[in-house]
Amino acid sequence: MGEIAVLLQQKAGLSPDKSQEVEQVVVQHIMSRVPSEFQGMLGSVLGSGASTADGQPAAAESGGLGGLLSAATSMFGNKE
Repeated sequence: MGEIAVLLQQKAGLSPDKSQEVEQVVVQHIMSRVPSEFQGMLGSVLGSGASTADGQPAAAESGGLGGLLSAATSMFGNKE
């Protein structure tokens, strides 16, 4: 289950099945609006469940949103 689905369960009170369905619709919509050359990068940010606008799995090389935040923190330094 993706991080978006977990947030949908926590914030909107959706069931696990419904939150996964909504997550897929949202991710597919976002991917359809992004130029194809950026879909792999966006897919890695959104997690392994993301697919490109043509339905192909997007690259998931980072650890999803957590991996992006970790990379940004190490890049800019942790200012806690």
